[in-house]
Amino acid sequence: MRPSRLIPLAVLATLATLSLPTRAASGWYLNTAGTGWSGASFVSSLNVAGAGFVEQELSWAVLGITFQEHGAYQVVGNTGSHELTVSYNVTGAVGLLGSGFTGGTLDLYADSALDFGGTQGFYGADNGTRIARFTVVGGQIDPIQRQVGVQAQLVAGSLASGYFFDLEGNDLSGRDTLTLSLGISSTIVDPAGTNIVPEIVCQQAGFTGAGCNGQAYQPSFLDLRYATVQDVGVATLDYPTLNQPVTAVPEPASALMLLTGLLGLAARQRFRQG
Repeated sequence: MRPSRLIPLAVLATLATLSLPTRAASGWYLNTAGTGWSGASFVSSLNVAGAGFVEQELSWAVLGITFQEHGAYQVVGNTGSHELTVSYNVTGAVGLLGSGFTGGTLDLYADSALDFGGTQGFYGADNGTRIARFTVVGGQIDPIQRQVGVQAQLVAGSLASGYFFDLEGNDLSGRDTLTLSLGISSTIVDPAGTNIVPEIVCQQAGFTGAGCNGQAYQPSFLDLRYATVQDVGVATLDYPTLNQPVTAVPEPASALMLLTGLLGLAARQRFRQG
């Protein structure tokens, strides 16, 4: 999750559907308040935006670098009464001997406080009700095109009831074979005027360098050792029905291209206000 500039989001639709079943459904239903099927709305994908902190070091094992990223996302354009946020921690490597993700977790929260980017919890992302936890099981990193795709498997029993439903109105909390697919692009940003450093860098990532030791935060030389990033992307929920495997379909490429400017603008505005 560490490209140094934004890339066309049309590519993210492909990355977000790596290793998915061949049959596809047209979406699922979501109730952000968790009050059941009657309050659920149809969705086909979720647009996300947020911030992260990347730490990396040289690795002879991969003839490249290994990295760890902590961060937080918010679902953009959510029409529900509660905001949906993600607090994440991922690890991976980029090198001549292969690139990809080696682990990590993504926790999904529903929150009525609408305080993403603030100082509650970690960046206002993990102070709501945790409704699901996913473990990173794979994905791809393209360091040339500066884009990534992430696959994460639902931790059995972690999906709360009343939030996610299939097309027939069945609560998905009873099925543990759910996969979260993410296509993400990032750009390195100056965290000044936001809560990224105190909330994500110092608290969530546990960084002890400049910015967290009484000194002003300073980017590392050429952003080689660590960097703060702004992310935008698309998430889909992939699930089996009671009879056959299906998957949520991401937005068409044309719609994703239009989202590039809108999501970036929304994220920048939140960072300035943070």
